[in-house]
Amino acid sequence: TCIPELSRALVSVNSSIVVTEPIPKVLQQIGWSGEESLTDSQMMVNYYRTTKDGRIAFGKETGSISYGTEIGPLFSDDSDCIDLTERNFRSTYPHLNEVKTVKSWSGPIDRTYDSLPIFGQLTGHNNIHYGVGWSGNGVGPSQIGGRILASLALGKVDQWSQCALVNRGFKKFPSDPIRYLGAKLIRQAVIKKEQAEMAGQKPSWINVWLSSHAPSGLEDKA
Repeated sequence: TCIPELSRALVSVNSSIVVTEPIPKVLQQIGWSGEESLTDSQMMVNYYRTTKDGRIAFGKETGSISYGTEIGPLFSDDSDCIDLTERNFRSTYPHLNEVKTVKSWSGPIDRTYDSLPIFGQLTGHNNIHYGVGWSGNGVGPSQIGGRILASLALGKVDQWSQCALVNRGFKKFPSDPIRYLGAKLIRQAVIKKEQAEMAGQKPSWINVWLSSHAPSGLEDKA
């Protein structure tokens, strides 16, 4: 259950991954032998890399959310989101259509409206500090987050406790059912817009307009 004070600060978004069977010889042939990690600038971003045993792990932020703050089956093994991720893998690497995907899973990402994390203290509880909303980018920045939370917990006044991410103003998501219904409408528009663009086609103006209302940070909203 989400803390009420933070319930409109973030939303849980599905991210899914599919993993291929081992194809080390194929990876050598296409020159992908350095374990490079790749990503793109789509709003519903694709991210992928190879594994040490010669597989491709291909992930996608699918943009699917649940009603309220429930973390349920959508964030563990959702077939629709995994199918969308599989289709994006196939369209990105059409020459690997004979390669099978053998593993898949889903998980939640906590997204803020602008994709930047939020740090602060709960109202009336100055001894309870939080750092939330990593928006799928927490592995590296969490080192900075740890320094911020440590300074806040120790009551220090330094560059970490005084940085712009602490007690910052942020745009809130609407309450449900508006949040849920609006997200589903915008999600479909984003999917259609990006599918058209990947196919070299011009997306419809309505899908472009609806997509421009999606919360995002560094992602492409053009």
